[in-house]
Amino acid sequence: MTAVFFNPQLYVQKNDKFTTGIIYMPIILAYLISHFKKNNIETKVLDLYGMDPKRYQENINSLIFGYDISEVDQNILKNASCFFVYANQVANHLSVINIVNFLKKNFTDKPIVVLENSQAVTSYSLSKIRNEFLDIGCNYIVIGDLEIPALELYKNINNEEKIKNIKGLISKRFSNDKINFVENLDSLQFPAWDEFPLKNYWELGYSHGPLSNEKYLPMLTSRGCPYPCNFCVIPKTNERKWRSRTPQNVVDELVYWKKKLGVQEFHFEDLNPTVNDRRTKELCNLIIQNDIKIDWKIVAGTKVESIKDEETIELLSKAGCKYISISPESGSKNIMESISKPFNYNHALKSVKKMNEKKIFTQACFIIGYPDESKDDLIKTRKMIFDLTKRGIDEIAIFIITPIPGSNIYDKFKDFGSLSNLTFTPSWRKDYKKLYKERLIMYLIFLCTKFLFHPIKMFKQTINFFRKKFDTKMEMVPYKVLRLKSFENANAKKN
Repeated sequence: MTAVFFNPQLYVQKNDKFTTGIIYMPIILAYLISHFKKNNIETKVLDLYGMDPKRYQENINSLIFGYDISEVDQNILKNASCFFVYANQVANHLSVINIVNFLKKNFTDKPIVVLENSQAVTSYSLSKIRNEFLDIGCNYIVIGDLEIPALELYKNINNEEKIKNIKGLISKRFSNDKINFVENLDSLQFPAWDEFPLKNYWELGYSHGPLSNEKYLPMLTSRGCPYPCNFCVIPKTNERKWRSRTPQNVVDELVYWKKKLGVQEFHFEDLNPTVNDRRTKELCNLIIQNDIKIDWKIVAGTKVESIKDEETIELLSKAGCKYISISPESGSKNIMESISKPFNYNHALKSVKKMNEKKIFTQACFIIGYPDESKDDLIKTRKMIFDLTKRGIDEIAIFIITPIPGSNIYDKFKDFGSLSNLTFTPSWRKDYKKLYKERLIMYLIFLCTKFLFHPIKMFKQTINFFRKKFDTKMEMVPYKVLRLKSFENANAKKN
């Protein structure tokens, strides 16, 4: 008998293909499968998106890429002992629901387990919306770090007395919301990427982080984040606990995948990989000392204040770090206090300038549309965009805030309908058109400032679009949209 794991389809909003439909390779699921295999459990992965990322179907508001579960070989499902469904992003919520519904209808005797993705800001707290799954027949929900509770659940699936005491496990009959953290991340096996259709991901030519090599892999060098930002789900799914792998363990993985798969580029998807500056320097020194010729990028963001000084930036550059995303969020001190996130403006300006000198490409992420935000707050954010761009920020990302289940602001918003509408493009908001216009103004400020102060770099990054080798996400997005259009055209010809 086999434990069968599902990665859901990918949802792309028809009205905004530019900022929705971001690909996150399922690294937490890959870790879990590796843990099961280590314990001699037969596994089967059905990566519904990765199996055919060019295939799609339409609903009213979205394009849904990947296999529908009804198309999967039914013999695989019949031989399963237990189903595990990975709730990777809130935008893909309907796909997760559809998978659970299908399994419940067709395989009534097999347990269905929904798995939380606790290491992504685009994910959601399953404990917060547990009834969404339990009411349609899901047997169990696993939250937090998956390895310990999911394995214990599988081993004792028919012994409820043992199951009900497992931390991080929720059902209709009992609930244990306390997370079962993996304290020693070095003890985990490397992700089981051999179980996933990597070639299909690579052939797309785009990813979450800016892609400049044919082959890439995501990495997690740490889990969690110590900061309390109230728009973010991470304080809930990680209880503000940050844990890190040792630098040597990280280097071992880099070398392993380079030798085994020929991977030259790694995207660090940590929530905040540079929390410990000494660890950051040690990692860089190990990469340099071992002469590991790779490109690596901090693509999911890090707190710029944790990059303590110019020495750290020097080492990052020498060690092959090509890209760093930071998150100022807002230029307004009032807003930053409201969201419980301190930010050192001057340190950011100084750091970005130094990164630019050392040829590390940088991104700054901003959030607008906070409930208490004023026109003056938005003007201050515009100024920050100008100041950062003048000093060398290579791209910006502006998100309209959306209430992710588990965040402290979740209950402040209404009328969003389905959870799948909680994307970076919250068109359900009454003030969406106004905020969308403001976002365009901010992007225009960025582009004009960059053209004025860094015209050569802007020209080179435009050329990257035609080379299909990207230094920033902004260069890659039009390429992604054109690829999606080509998939649509190919599908139209078939039909």
